[in-house]
This record gives sequence, structure tokens and C-alpha cells, in this order.
Amino acid sequence: MYPMVTYPPFSIFQLFSYNPLMKKTFLTLIILLLITACQDMGENDIVLSNSKKKQAVIIVNANRHLKMAEFWIDRIEKPNKLIMGKKEIEKFNHITSHKRHTLTLFKDISPAYGRSWVKKSILKSYKSLKSTTTHFNDGNRINGHFYDNIKKELNLDGFLSKSVKTRYALTTVYTNQRIIPTELALLKKKNQIHFDRNQNSALDIATPIAILHTSEDGLWQYGIAPTSSGWVRTQDIAFGSKKEILDYLNTKNFVVTTEPKTALKIGGKYHDYMRMGVRLPAILKLDNSTMVMVPTANEHGDLVFTNATVKTTNIHKGYLKYTPENILTQAFKFLHMPYGWGGMYGEQDCSKFLQEVYATVGIKLPRNSTSQSNVSRAKIDLAGLSKESKHTFLRTSAMVGGTILHLKGHIVLYLGEYKGEPYIIHTVWGESSRHFALGRTAVTSLNFNNYLNKIDRLTTITLE
Repeated sequence: MYPMVTYPPFSIFQLFSYNPLMKKTFLTLIILLLITACQDMGENDIVLSNSKKKQAVIIVNANRHLKMAEFWIDRIEKPNKLIMGKKEIEKFNHITSHKRHTLTLFKDISPAYGRSWVKKSILKSYKSLKSTTTHFNDGNRINGHFYDNIKKELNLDGFLSKSVKTRYALTTVYTNQRIIPTELALLKKKNQIHFDRNQNSALDIATPIAILHTSEDGLWQYGIAPTSSGWVRTQDIAFGSKKEILDYLNTKNFVVTTEPKTALKIGGKYHDYMRMGVRLPAILKLDNSTMVMVPTANEHGDLVFTNATVKTTNIHKGYLKYTPENILTQAFKFLHMPYGWGGMYGEQDCSKFLQEVYATVGIKLPRNSTSQSNVSRAKIDLAGLSKESKHTFLRTSAMVGGTILHLKGHIVLYLGEYKGEPYIIHTVWGESSRHFALGRTAVTSLNFNNYLNKIDRLTTITLE
């Protein structure tokens, strides 16, 4: 056997003493590793390649935890603290309706409206749409004859007296509310097929409407819904008395839908689906289902209440409590769901997303983003401030679960701050020069598409 040879300990620092260049290279490498180890690369950005070509956004957040409601809820000091109680919410809704005039409560509907006011409202919407739309969905240009024919359908000569008597109705299915009485999509620019400018809103089943006028062919009804006015299909509503509709709407034993889509069955067969925040009178619980009462129409178009069933897991008895945890839990149920301008495709846009979430706690928000940002006195105008100042206001004044942020044409829900970066959840189209539209509900940094620089108002949904 050969004798074992041992060598004295040899450290890497001794090696550096023989090779200064190696020492410099090694230290540089160590510093770079330390710097990169302390960073979460791309965590605040949507995931895109370095390609100069416009790309589809597949992954919005590299950090998978940002997509969980619980991640944000755990960062709130008191997630179950009540923001407003039942009486405060009722007062809040009353102020929205009677002082801000951005909500119409059915109980306040007048028994009659002036003929000139109704005609003016119908004609104003018609003229506005005519002046801003250029193409049909198929790419053909809209010509003057089309709008001439539509004007005849408005039936403006059909008012027989100076006063228009109100008729009362409930929607019997999910229905689109149109600016003019036609199903045709009307586009501002050619090929903008996902932005039908004739789509004013979409109404879920059991939405009350004050009907004020009928189209020439009788297929459409013009009326006032809680947050918007427009034309709905006659076949999608049922007429009843104001009292029976009010009794239905004010039933004390009720449930609220808490899922983005809840199937409704009549006689055991699928009838339609409801979006989040729909309130229905509850009758009784049956195994995994709950029996509810829904409006239907008889052969004459008159209101008939019918028993239906929904999954018990998709509803809540009464309203949820208005807490940060409940609002975030409800908001995250929409994550990755598609964008739908004005309720197109049975989906939701930015403002309808917030409407549905807050409806689960009994708060009635207006229809459009600007009105929503003005819904409370607890608001701060941020227009003209630096990004740093806006960030400071978010840190000091925003309430996670109760604060919404407005920028031109858009509204979002504030989630809080993570690693010095403010985050939001919103239903967004979100196209940019680098990427195609997100077209979904997503969690993004407020630096997404430079939003932090663009936000102009911080609003907390509370009485004070």
C-alpha cells in the first residue's frame, strides 16, 4: 500500500492571494447573486417576453399568491370589522338616490311623467348614438336610412296626452337594455365588435322597471331601471301593479346570490342564470337546493310569481356583512372571468363588477364609473398630484375592501400594498402597445398601464 499523504488546509482566500483577478471576479459574482436573490423579478409586471411584437397576456402575475383573496385578507389588521351596518347602508342608498340622484329606488317611481321629458330623453339617446357610431358588427358602414327607420320605431308621435302614465314591470329573464330599440350591434369604429355602443346595460331577472313608452312595432319597451334607462324586449318583462312588485322586492325572508353565475331552475329544468348580488324571496330549503320565488309572464304578459330552485351553496340568507373580508372574498370569485362591455355576453365590465360585489352586502352602486367615484363624501381628488403623493394618500387614507379608485373610463377595487407596491383587482379590457387586451378580471399592480399616474379620485364606500 502506498502511504496516505495529507496536505495542510487550503482556503479559497489563499487561492485569491495567488490570483487577484480570480478574487475580483468571484467577489463580483457574489455581489450579483446577493442583489438578484433580494429581488422578485417581474413580480409587479404582467408576464411578457422581450419580443417587440404585440403579445397575448397568458399569465398576469408571476407571483401565484397574489391571486388568492386570503393572501390579501391576512394583511388586513381587522378583516372582520364592520364598515357599515344595516341601518347605515340603508341611509347610504337613500343618499345615493335622493341627494346624488344616481340611483332610482322603485318605491320613488312617479305614477306619471311629462310627455316632453320622456320624448326628450328618448331622442337625446338616439341622437347621441347616431352621432358616434359608424359601423355594424359585420364591418358594413351605417347609413342614414338605418337611423331614419329607427326614428320611426321610436314612435315619438305615439304620445296621446301631455302626461305619460307609468306602467310597472319586472324582468323575467336576463335581458339587454338597449339605447335604441334594435338588437343590432352599433360600433364606434370598424371591427370594435366587443364594444357595442347600443348596449346600455344588462338587467338580471327580477329587476323592476318603470315602463314609459312602447316602440312602433310593440316589440320594445322604454323604461327606467334602478341605475339606467333604455329599451328592453317586451317578451322579457311582465307587467304588474306597483304594490305587488314592491311587496315582492321588500320580502323580509330573502336570499342573495353570491356566485358570479347561479343557475335558476323552474320545474326542475334550467331556466336562466343570475349574476352576483341578485335578491330573491326565499320559500324553503330542500336538501342541496333552496326554493325561491321568481317573476314570470302569462300569455297576456301579466306578472305571475313562480317557484324556482337554486343551489344553496350559491346563495346567502339575507345580505352578507359589509366587512373587508367579505368584499375581497366576493371580488376574487370573478378572477379570470371575461370582460363584457355593458353586460355583453352575460358578463360584466369594470363598474358592473363593483356593483355586483357590493350588492351582496346590500349596497346599491350607480351604473357608471364616474358616478361610483362620487358616491360618498369620503373621497379625495388626486388629479394633478405626483405619483409619490398619490401613493402616500393610498397608504394613509385607503381602506382595503372599502376603497375604490377612479381613472378616466375605469374604476377599480384597492387591495392594499405588497413590497411597497399598491395593488388592485378589476375587470379590465386593458390593451396597450405591448400587449393585447387582458379582457378579464385580474389582480394587477397600480403601475399596470401607468394607472397610478392616471387615477384621479380615491373613494371610500362609507357614510363618512
